[in-house]
Formats: sequence, structure tokens, C-alpha cells
Amino acid sequence: MKLKGIHMNDRGKPVDRFDLEEAIMRAWRTSDDIKALYTSAERMDEDQIMNALLGLEIFAEMRFDELWNTFEQCINNGVFDDSTTRGAEIAQALDEATQGFGQEQI
Repeated sequence: MKLKGIHMNDRGKPVDRFDLEEAIMRAWRTSDDIKALYTSAERMDEDQIMNALLGLEIFAEMRFDELWNTFEQCINNGVFDDSTTRGAEIAQALDEATQGFGQEQI
């Protein structure tokens, strides 16, 4: 979701470096998936292994697409720009997003 040019996460807060860190950690799960497949491969036939590998490919692609999108949103939100003045814009967008939800203004 985008509010006044600021990308928001699913919790209604501006996408920041913590969202990027979460996306990186989700992408790392692919290595755990590969380890699980490796340890289970002895009990699988060739078709099962191939299907599992194709599934891993799809999930890895989805995770890395999400990671890239989060990275781009961080750039758009000025997360990596030390000279950014977007803090006030982000606070205003968050204030407007919380109006009507019984939340106090920032």
C-alpha cells in the first residue's frame, strides 16, 4: 500500500530497514528448505524429488521477488538516504492513516 508517496507495510507503518531485514530472513529459509529436501531425498522417488525441486524454485523466486520489492520500497521511502527529510512526511502519512482508529497523533 502506498500513502502520499510512502510505501506502507501490512502493519500500516512505513516500510523501513526492519521490513527489509525480515524479507532477508525469509529468503534465507530457502537454505533450510534445501537441507530438508536433502535429508528426505533417500525416501523419495525421482518424480517426488523433481517436484520438490520445482517447488523450491518457485518459493525461492517468490521470496527473492518480495525481498527486491521491499528493498525498492525502502529506497523510495528514503531509508538509506542520510540527508532525507522524509521523516516528517512519513509521520504525517502515519497520522492520516491512523485517523478514525482511535490512535493518537504522532
